[in-house]
Amino acid sequence: MDQSIDPRNVFTAMHQQVTAELLHLMDGFFSNIEDGLFELAFRDEDEAKHKHCFDLMREMRYRRTNLIQTFAKRMQRGVSDWFYQPPHAVNKRSDDYKAQAAAMAEKCEAHFHALLQSIAQRAMYGTGQNTAAEDLPISPSRIAHCFLLSCRSLKFDEDSIATVQELFGRFILDRLGSVYGQCNQRLERAGYVARGEMDLVSSA
Repeated sequence: MDQSIDPRNVFTAMHQQVTAELLHLMDGFFSNIEDGLFELAFRDEDEAKHKHCFDLMREMRYRRTNLIQTFAKRMQRGVSDWFYQPPHAVNKRSDDYKAQAAAMAEKCEAHFHALLQSIAQRAMYGTGQNTAAEDLPISPSRIAHCFLLSCRSLKFDEDSIATVQELFGRFILDRLGSVYGQCNQRLERAGYVARGEMDLVSSA
């Protein structure tokens, strides 16, 4: 590891890059959301469901800029968490959204498990913080939580949040593989080793 490189600069730059990539994916999310809501609306014959989805299309169009900006700010607030573990929230509504976010991210975290574990191990080497993969500031759970809280802060109703979270999973969370691959490579280039690599270094 290059001792001249400040880990805070490395992780701050990586976090900012992930946020930028997420905003790019958010553009795709909004580009596809009307088709996605049409698909959800016509999965069954429920007229109330149809009306809700069409109303939500208009609402998402109207709130697009505010939602993206709010989401970006929430993501950026997490940059300090690479070096400081925030206390567990005691707000029940926040805890409910954490459970909801974990459920949203479950498939994604299983699919990218190896990459997330590698990032977590490299992060521990660089920051000294022993953070579980699902609690990383850029983990699928944390990203989903930021999205849910952003929707809540903009006064989306619970039915609307439940509807768009499926689309967020499809158009954002499921497409994070290349983002995590870039993060892993960035940390590797900075000299932060994963556990298996550390074992190889120790035995050399």
